[in-house]
Amino acid sequence: MTALRLSRPSPRLLTMGVAVVLALGLLGEGGATNATASAAPIATAPADAAPTAAQRGLRFAPAASTVEAYNYDGFVYFDSGVWMAAYGEGYEFWAKKAKPSARATLTKTVIRGDERTTTKAPAAIVDGLGGFKKGLTVQVTDSTGKVLIKKSRSLCLSGMERQRVEPTGNTEPIYPMFCGGDWFTKSSVSGIEQGWATKLDTYFELKTTRKNLRMTVTISDPVADFLGLPATGRSVSQRVKVIDECTVVDCGEVGDALLGAPAEGFSTLAEGDAASTHADQVRAMASGAHGTHGAGDGAGSSHRANLFTLQGGSQEHGGDHPALGQPGSKPSNKAPAEDTLPDLQSLPAWQIGIERSSGADRLTFNANEWNAGPAPLVVEGYRKGAAEVMDAYQFFYRDGKEVGSTKTGKMKYHAAPEHDHWHFLDFASYELVKPDGTLVTTSGKQSWCLAPTNAVDLSVPGATWRPEATGLDSTCGDRSALWLREVLPVGWGDTYNQTQTQAFKLTGVKNGTYQIKITVNPNGSLHELTTDNNVSYRTVVLGGKPGKRTVTVPPYEGVDTEIVN
Repeated sequence: MTALRLSRPSPRLLTMGVAVVLALGLLGEGGATNATASAAPIATAPADAAPTAAQRGLRFAPAASTVEAYNYDGFVYFDSGVWMAAYGEGYEFWAKKAKPSARATLTKTVIRGDERTTTKAPAAIVDGLGGFKKGLTVQVTDSTGKVLIKKSRSLCLSGMERQRVEPTGNTEPIYPMFCGGDWFTKSSVSGIEQGWATKLDTYFELKTTRKNLRMTVTISDPVADFLGLPATGRSVSQRVKVIDECTVVDCGEVGDALLGAPAEGFSTLAEGDAASTHADQVRAMASGAHGTHGAGDGAGSSHRANLFTLQGGSQEHGGDHPALGQPGSKPSNKAPAEDTLPDLQSLPAWQIGIERSSGADRLTFNANEWNAGPAPLVVEGYRKGAAEVMDAYQFFYRDGKEVGSTKTGKMKYHAAPEHDHWHFLDFASYELVKPDGTLVTTSGKQSWCLAPTNAVDLSVPGATWRPEATGLDSTCGDRSALWLREVLPVGWGDTYNQTQTQAFKLTGVKNGTYQIKITVNPNGSLHELTTDNNVSYRTVVLGGKPGKRTVTVPPYEGVDTEIVN
């Protein structure tokens, strides 16, 4: 896959069973590391024991003493419903990498009013950009105390599900809904705001017919020590009530109801025999793409979640939350101020492969162009009569207020399969060139529906931590659209997976060394801070013969981005 681990690895899914589970809001098993089963007792806090007002810090939030699990086709799908809450103070976690090959560092900042205390996490408990290594363990035992399953996974103290636990805390969450990143992520932030709780990732499955079960969720001692959890408050134990899914929903119909054609910019069930889940949506937010992530598997696009279509809070970190009801600006050719401009940059291609499509060999790849700020890229289209074309305008924001706009190009309706929406033209160009820069061929993809799929660097000034909550809508539109707005927030990029006719056609291209050249804003039609960082290159070596072409991709800055984890 293109991304490093996020809050947890990909779930093990059943074609029909998981569709039912999705309808119930549950997920399948995370592919977490199996720990050695042990029947040793685990000290646990009462499931319904809430910290007193005087107890500051991270604590398990009240949880039911009994939790429901759902049985389908011999598997039981679990979710503890356990929350981790920040009482009296907030917790902020920064994961950063100096370069792609560097080990990630992780810091914890405790926020108590205006006071901030930062501590660096020991390397042994850092799981790259994905949180705390093996920080969360889930164990299930039967009525005799026999351990049926014991699994450990990374602990991410951010999540899509947030709830408020204190009236004195933030009115809305401010941290992203995920942990993690991809090969080129420079920094990511996660955390729990004071007075809020995040639901822990305890979704998994177990093949069993037993009904009388007990589930225990534990934070590992090294991680608990770093987080400051008390020795008696590191585990929660619950009785499990197993319910037959098919008594709740119609197992014969729900699968068909959930399956649908993918639409670019919107979440969809994954292709093949694995259905999309809540965790896949989280993963899509941090490492998603317009298209599948496989290297040359010949599959069509499987488009990821458009963050601006998701329901969420109403607060974000950057300064681009628009004031509601403000008057629009009159388009002008006057040069916009620097503090209202984006800085568009291109990342090197990755997950590069060969596919055979429509009788031709093609070089497939992933590409990401991102915005380093200090202001968001906002492009709006206004339809010209009945024609399937729009005039595009770039809008400029300062402190959340629109301060100007200018005409910047065109948007056109793209009726190709799996598109059927509007594209902004000339956002980027993809070229296969020789080492001396001579053009060999271009990609068939030269227009885009912009959306934030990857957090690249959330530490840059003005970075948006929760783009789904900014109020700057991003949509690809349908055929009847009169207007649409596409946005690339500060700190975020838009990944496209170039396959089929969007990839490089290799007919007539000789074996040898080439470079994939990616250029953002190639025609200079968009206003931005600088164009010095708009171009990236990635070396590839082509071999083989027609019908069996091969590609070798040397590491980039010491990192093999072609490894599929």
